[in-house]
Amino acid sequence: MITWDDNLRCSERIRKELGSIRRRVKRRRATSATTFCITLATNEKNLFDIYNMGELLFEHYRRSDTDLHIIGLANTREEACELAAELVGEIYEATGGFDVRKYFGSV
Repeated sequence: MITWDDNLRCSERIRKELGSIRRRVKRRRATSATTFCITLATNEKNLFDIYNMGELLFEHYRRSDTDLHIIGLANTREEACELAAELVGEIYEATGGFDVRKYFGSV
């Protein structure tokens, strides 16, 4: 199941297209090949995962036992890495640690 963070972080260009991107993901339709999402890591020892939005069309992500919580969207992989770094800084400043799941409400 794919869920979206209430305080989704994204660039201005992405923000303009956010409604369309959410609809396309929900309907399992292709999104821009250059759009990347940041999710809570599927492996709890990691902080985040970064996916090309096109990957979310694969059967693996349609199964109900695969939970992805999208916390950010970026135009390129490089921007996604920069956004992930900003998130790590934000989490550390707020909590004094790196407990990403606790910071995002144990989604």
